[in-house]
Amino acid sequence: MRTPVQSPIVYIFFNRPELIRRTFSAIRAEQPRQLYLVADGPRATKPDDPKRCAEARAVVESLIDWPCEVTKDYSEVNLGSGKRIASGLERALEKLGEAIVIEDDILPRPDFFRFCSDMLERYRDVPEVHGISGYNPIGQYLPGEYGAVPALTHITWGWATWNRAWKAYRFNLEGWDAPSTKDGIRDYVRDPLYFHELTRAFRVVQERKVDAWDYQWVYTMLYERRHAVVSSVNLVENLGFMADATHTFEQPAFVHGLRTYAYDNSRLPDISAAPDRLFDRVHWQVYLDGSRLKIALLRQLAKRSRSLTAKLLGFHP
Repeated sequence: MRTPVQSPIVYIFFNRPELIRRTFSAIRAEQPRQLYLVADGPRATKPDDPKRCAEARAVVESLIDWPCEVTKDYSEVNLGSGKRIASGLERALEKLGEAIVIEDDILPRPDFFRFCSDMLERYRDVPEVHGISGYNPIGQYLPGEYGAVPALTHITWGWATWNRAWKAYRFNLEGWDAPSTKDGIRDYVRDPLYFHELTRAFRVVQERKVDAWDYQWVYTMLYERRHAVVSSVNLVENLGFMADATHTFEQPAFVHGLRTYAYDNSRLPDISAAPDRLFDRVHWQVYLDGSRLKIALLRQLAKRSRSLTAKLLGFHP
């Protein structure tokens, strides 16, 4: 019999019952002792939403067939994904203290849960660590060196954190417009490519061109001069690129050909290890490059050689 996962799990969903049946099965197999459900309400502009939202909630609840403490944080009105997820996580983490977080379009492999639980325990009292990520767009990053990578990039497609980190969350990007803040973050990331993308992302949030919460989470990390811990191999699959998605309609190049791998916890970095800036540069190069061929080449190098990867990118951290 599988031992129930020790860490609480937050499951965030909306109105895709068919997708929920696939992704919630991974949580069901783990049988967590604490489960926190976060769901937004139907959109007034979508006539099918009331039915689909109700069906999605019914599907999730029907699949909980093991003993566990369940909290239902359901909104009856539509708050939008940014405010709904942020408010749900605030309440969940205040109640639970720490949690693994999965949205309804993320399918994790079984050892994703072990990775997150291990890292939550390992870094629980390390204030410099902001969060844990099981998603690695590189696929495999020097897996022979370490099972996890300290990083200044933190994608929240299957992740975990603590309430101690969330307490600093800045949903409205408070402080970003101050020149001293921009100078401080530029100095911290030490990579013009990354800083340029951060500036672009924060601008579209401020202009309300995206309904986001996760860019603000990354901003908080950098504002507080913290870092994330990312699995050196990818542990999750994103199934959400489809016509009825809220934001992600088409599969980007960096998702093509990305598979998952087994997590190895035998080699972990020192708790005080500094962020690996080559990892961050490779991450952004994969994320931004539209060429599948170039991405495939970079992934092959990144799993074998630090020096060749840096040479290919002309990067000197």
